[in-house]
Amino acid sequence: MTSKSKNTLRIISIILAVLVILMDLGIIPNVVNYHFWVMVIAYFLLVLSIR
Repeated sequence: MTSKSKNTLRIISIILAVLVILMDLGIIPNVVNYHFWVMVIAYFLLVLSIR
């Protein structure tokens, strides 16, 4: 995996995590009712990008 793709995966995982945090705080309406699974996907992408 190239460094460019790793950086892209990191950015996507950070965006997903921030999106879930903003939904929990009520700043943006609940677009997705699966907060837990979105966070799991964000964590998985982050772990994948570290390898």
